[in-house]
Amino acid sequence: MARARFVMTVVAVASMLLAGCAGHEVETEATVADPTRASQVPTTSAIGRSGESTTTTSSFVPDYAALIAVIEAEMVGTTYEGAALEDPEVFIATAELFCDLLDEGLTTDDLLSEYLDRLSDGGAAEVDEDDGLMAGVLLGASIEIVCPEASAETP
Repeated sequence: MARARFVMTVVAVASMLLAGCAGHEVETEATVADPTRASQVPTTSAIGRSGESTTTTSSFVPDYAALIAVIEAEMVGTTYEGAALEDPEVFIATAELFCDLLDEGLTTDDLLSEYLDRLSDGGAAEVDEDDGLMAGVLLGASIEIVCPEASAETP
């Protein structure tokens, strides 16, 4: 039950967080993670040994498969086991949002607190231990895999 509630509300919660914390107006419909992080990676061309042109990436590209694998490994035995595999786009989009909010100056403590408050609908719904664990795992994996530059900025 908690897993279904999480998956159904994570996009709405993330959208409210973004709207409330960053001052942006966003849609609350589930969407695939913004591919612009990976698609706008600057590249440079070079000539390889064979004389053919090769392209090398000069910017960081997140390993989203690793993000999903870490979440799944940490959530074994909880109500969230399997959720990241069922809806990876929700978890990727939330990780991207967490990174954007950290870039805008939110601390990890403020982000988790606000996220759990909104997940509980301001205290109206109970947030259990698995909910808290999922939020922490998702934030930690986001920082480690999607925006490692934020780890230098977080306490």
